[in-house]
Amino acid sequence: MPTELLSPDEFLGRLTQCFAEPSTKGSIWLTHKRYVQGQEEKMEVDGASGSEYEVLLRCFQKDGPKYSTRIPSSSLPTFHARYGSLLKASMAPQMRKRDKKKEKAKAELFTRKRKELYVDVKLGTTAGVGAGAATGDVKGKRGAGRRQRQRKVQAQLKKEAERERVELRAEAQGGKISGV
Repeated sequence: MPTELLSPDEFLGRLTQCFAEPSTKGSIWLTHKRYVQGQEEKMEVDGASGSEYEVLLRCFQKDGPKYSTRIPSSSLPTFHARYGSLLKASMAPQMRKRDKKKEKAKAELFTRKRKELYVDVKLGTTAGVGAGAATGDVKGKRGAGRRQRQRKVQAQLKKEAERERVELRAEAQGGKISGV
């Protein structure tokens, strides 16, 4: 099926009809590309010729008509404004609404975790009988909550390693650390 070349206004009108048809269940293919007329212009390096190129827009469906339009570069911004509003108006009813409550909850959870990252784990001291009990020193190998202390030490080391990863990532992105 040959492609019909339309004016920009006719193209937008046909596109509106294409989106409005309830019988259309298939995909609509839209393509943009730079329109180059002659072979000698293809050989030149971009920007060397000094002329501005037109834009070719094509629309087709699986079993429907194919049509296209050429837009001069001078009227491209106005055409894109109309084209964009048409696409938004025709696609908005089919799009799923955002769940803002879930997004907000995820953001709050992220900031809470980020803040917890910079709070050190309290290692605590053991109160017991012995030389270190009066000074608050942590006991050695056995007794009085050794496992709990070891878990807290491991948790603190894990937090420090995560802090370093977050800071390196922030430096690589060139931004500051959010949520701190």
